[in-house]
Amino acid sequence: MSDDAWTANEALSNLRNALGEKEMSVDDMFETFDADSDGTINGPELHHGIRDMLGDVLSPGQISQIIKALDANEDHRIDLAELRQALQEEE
Repeated sequence: MSDDAWTANEALSNLRNALGEKEMSVDDMFETFDADSDGTINGPELHHGIRDMLGDVLSPGQISQIIKALDANEDHRIDLAELRQALQEEE
C-alpha cells in the first residue's frame, strides 16, 4: 500500500466497514484503540489500532490528517463522541 493510499474519508469508510465485518460497535472500537484507557485516542493509538484492526500501516502524516478530520474540539486527540460522530455521519 502506498503512502498516499488513504485519505481521512477513506479511513472513515474503511473503519465503518471494519465495524460491520467484526460486528463491533463504535464504543468497542474506541475501547480497542484507546490503549492507555485515558478516554482519548492519540496518534500512536490510532496508528496501532488501524494496523491491528485493518492490517494497514499509515504514515504519521496520514494519521495526523485523520485526527484533524475527526477532532472537533481541536485537542489533537479523538474522544468517543468525536469517533461516534465521524463513523455515523454517512449512515
